[in-house]
Amino acid sequence: MIKIGMVGAGDIAKTHIDNLSKIPDVRIGGVFDVVQEKSESMASRLGAIAYNELESMLKNVDAIYVCTQPQFHRDIIIRATEAEVHVFCEKPLSANLEDAIAIENSVINANTIFMIGFNFRFSPIFVSLKSLVESGKLGNIYSFWGIRVTWLPHLPPNWRTDPRFICGMTIESLSHDFDYMRWVVGDVTSVMGKVATSRSDLKGYDNIASAIMSLKSGGMADLHASWASHVGVSQYGVIGSLGSAVCEGGRVRYRIESDPSDSIIECNKPEDRISPYQRESEHFIECIKTGKKPLTSVKDGVATVRISYAVLQSSQNGCLVSLD
Repeated sequence: MIKIGMVGAGDIAKTHIDNLSKIPDVRIGGVFDVVQEKSESMASRLGAIAYNELESMLKNVDAIYVCTQPQFHRDIIIRATEAEVHVFCEKPLSANLEDAIAIENSVINANTIFMIGFNFRFSPIFVSLKSLVESGKLGNIYSFWGIRVTWLPHLPPNWRTDPRFICGMTIESLSHDFDYMRWVVGDVTSVMGKVATSRSDLKGYDNIASAIMSLKSGGMADLHASWASHVGVSQYGVIGSLGSAVCEGGRVRYRIESDPSDSIIECNKPEDRISPYQRESEHFIECIKTGKKPLTSVKDGVATVRISYAVLQSSQNGCLVSLD
């Protein structure tokens, strides 16, 4: 039985607890939140222990889920790795690049499993697009593109609009998109970005962003995202020398040069309906049991923070930012 400790008792912790409950040989052994009432409320519902200090919980669990605001990830993860406790960290890895590098240095020297929660990699539709690219059917990939816009006002008491914790959409949410892009088409060499906000009253709160990136492969990528769109759109696609593809509406639609009609990869089997949150937790638990390396590593987390910061730097200075 693997005992999990939850660090943070907010909404994302509840999501992970719900999905962990579906995995055999796992139980929540403890909860720690800086607001003791939240720890006690969550722990009482789970039959777990509410801890009033992190060190005490680390002595009594096998792994922790870091579900706090990104500004606190560095301290929590370093203390956990020093205690030889496995760590699952919600994205983003951190709120700034300095913290990300410090976390990486701690994790790579530890004899523990570390995984970051980039759950796009566990979504059947996104896995299908990656597999299609890897099959070679689309040829050399010239371009990866994505648009993810929605209406998320994050009204109080949401931490994303709390001046104490603001890190903006480019750091917090686009980490998903940047990681998926890297997984499918590889690393980024340079970035040109522009960010904006619909909330001028909130310093540091960008909620609209566009980025054009050059890839080590010689290709390019462009992403556009927003939390301020009154209509929702979510699509990702690739353009290749032999064909092109797009993720849309729970399926992958693609066309290759030798066939004038569209081909469809449906992602509607019963097993496809398993939540990516559950899939990533199953993978994390498997890694703890077997010692295998997680699909999403601390290096992936650092890479996304680097890209996010390059976008912000490019927007601020109006220039191309190199990541070589």
